[in-house]
Amino acid sequence: MNDTGAAGQALDDAIENVYALFARHQLPADLTACDHCVSPEEVDLFRRTPLRQLTPDQLGVYLLNPGTFGDDTEFPHLLPRLLELYARDQMDGWSSPDAVTRRISSQWRDWSAAERAAVTRLLATWWRHMLHTFGGPNEAWYLLDAVLECGADLTSYLAAFTEVGEVAAARHLADVIDWCVFSTVPDDDRSTFQRWLAGDEPLAVLDAAATHVADPAAAREISRGREQAETLRGWLREKGLRPD
Repeated sequence: MNDTGAAGQALDDAIENVYALFARHQLPADLTACDHCVSPEEVDLFRRTPLRQLTPDQLGVYLLNPGTFGDDTEFPHLLPRLLELYARDQMDGWSSPDAVTRRISSQWRDWSAAERAAVTRLLATWWRHMLHTFGGPNEAWYLLDAVLECGADLTSYLAAFTEVGEVAAARHLADVIDWCVFSTVPDDDRSTFQRWLAGDEPLAVLDAAATHVADPAAAREISRGREQAETLRGWLREKGLRPD
């Protein structure tokens, strides 16, 4: 099995693990929604649909109506299916992944250690699987931002750029750097990310990919990412940040 296939199998296993550990959480029988936001017919169909058969559209509507579709007691029951659909790139056109991880962070302490470990494992395997491919609806910076919403340590996520060592990973890194340059570099509470960006590893990942990239569009993305990485590193070091 190649690395991409192994990453896909690891993701499958992590998804099934979350389903197994969260199976104790049942959908509340009294699940309701604001009639002005979601029709009673939609809510009734939602209640009657088995968890693994809930569609991206059904769960997309659910996420778009926090506080008016359910009261969050239903969220642990829905979490395995939500994570599965996002990790499999099937929620395109709906909310970004942090719509799920914000809710995860709000309930994190209510779950067992095994449940928290299962979610952590799934996020990490989803990340590594993403780095093996490029062009899906979930951009890497969306997932990093979602992981940060959970308060996770980014060390292993950032190390994966080097460990995966593929052109796809370098293209994702270029996107992440572009996000940092043209939006907002994460605040001080995200210092692991900042210190990593201030170091040499991002440049090394991009330089390594540039030596064997064949696709002209990918080559341009990686070249632009390298230029922006140099700029960002200089700016962060001017702020006094240094790698660990």
